[in-house]
Amino acid sequence: MTLAALKLGVEARVTALDGLPETEQLRLSALGLAPGALVTKLMPTPLRDPVECLVDGQLLALTNDLMARVFVEPR
Repeated sequence: MTLAALKLGVEARVTALDGLPETEQLRLSALGLAPGALVTKLMPTPLRDPVECLVDGQLLALTNDLMARVFVEPR
């Protein structure tokens, strides 16, 4: 399942980042979005993109395109 398909308020663990260049994966890892991290979709912004997500206690705004490449496993 992708982060884009995850329902709001459901906590999940990141299992993989797919189809992203290595530099993008490194940038996301530095922000805490890496395999093993806990993530919860909180709420979409007024235009529905990006979406606010809680990643290991840090609030991040992630685009729908990016969330479609982040694979998660609901807890």
